[in-house]
Amino acid sequence: MRAETAEREGSARRAVPAAAAPVLQVSNLSIRFAAQPADMIDDVSFAIGSGRTLCLVGESGCGKSVTSLAIMGLLPQRVAQIQGGTARFLGEDLLSMGRAALEAKRGNEIAMIFQEPMTSLNPVFTVGEQVAESVRRHRKYGRTEARERALEMFRRVRIPAPEKRLDEYPHQLSGGMRQRVMIAMALANDPVLLIADEPTTALDATIQAQILDLIRDLQAETGTALLLITHDFGVVAEIADDVAVMYAGHVVEHGPVEAIFNDPQHPYTLGLMGSMPALGGHTGRLMTIAGSVPPADAMPAGCRFSTRCPFVVEKCRSERPPTRLMPGGHGVACFRAPLELNVRAQPQ
Repeated sequence: MRAETAEREGSARRAVPAAAAPVLQVSNLSIRFAAQPADMIDDVSFAIGSGRTLCLVGESGCGKSVTSLAIMGLLPQRVAQIQGGTARFLGEDLLSMGRAALEAKRGNEIAMIFQEPMTSLNPVFTVGEQVAESVRRHRKYGRTEARERALEMFRRVRIPAPEKRLDEYPHQLSGGMRQRVMIAMALANDPVLLIADEPTTALDATIQAQILDLIRDLQAETGTALLLITHDFGVVAEIADDVAVMYAGHVVEHGPVEAIFNDPQHPYTLGLMGSMPALGGHTGRLMTIAGSVPPADAMPAGCRFSTRCPFVVEKCRSERPPTRLMPGGHGVACFRAPLELNVRAQPQ
């Protein structure tokens, strides 16, 4: 059948050898918003390989979603300007790509799952129609074949009674079901890269676990590279291969998940992990990070975390720390690294 043939052709066309260059290589990305004196995204670099999951983690306002929107070409150009850097997808720079070429890749080779599906799904069309339309846009499918593909994807994402759900509207589905529809839509064209922006934040704990298991299982089946944006180190522990910790638009620590969890070196990473009961190992009061992320018009001259850091020294306030490679195999942008256990226990 044409649908099966097209699917095989699509999978073969997008196959990326495990030893090949990264699927996505973001290098020195900087973004500034109109009338702001400092870059909102500052010299951000990371890479994601085929079949691997990179978690971009940090508290709200750190620039995680802005980074993902820049990669997708969804930032409004009138207010957000790329100051420098590249985002190479299979060798092609997405940031310098023309609008038509980028639109051909979005929803096809690159797909995105947004945080709140109710605002992403069109309320006047059935969910089946919306998934089918995504397929028809990028494949030479007729209406019947596209509907069959939508039904197949509903089954793959484990939507109960999928034949019935195809003809329902977003408001008729639960939050968990709507998020499954978004995953089905994102994966319907066998993307090489999937970006998931806080895909479980609006869901309760049980549904969160189900959605994460689903994403992980589908990724294992397809070999898709996954950029997962989250503020939750519990989610990171569940799904990540690699981690990039972002603070105030800058990646302050990055590396394999084992290195980050076994030997976190940046004070901000320590604070995030210490604020979670299971990860921090606390039985009493949890760690807190004083203050808040500085706005662009009040960004510190040196390390952007210096105004909140318990380990700050004078050098941190005036100089930007370079990223250095630690013995554990991860990079850290901190003058005090490596942080010894006694230093961590007694901030100065």
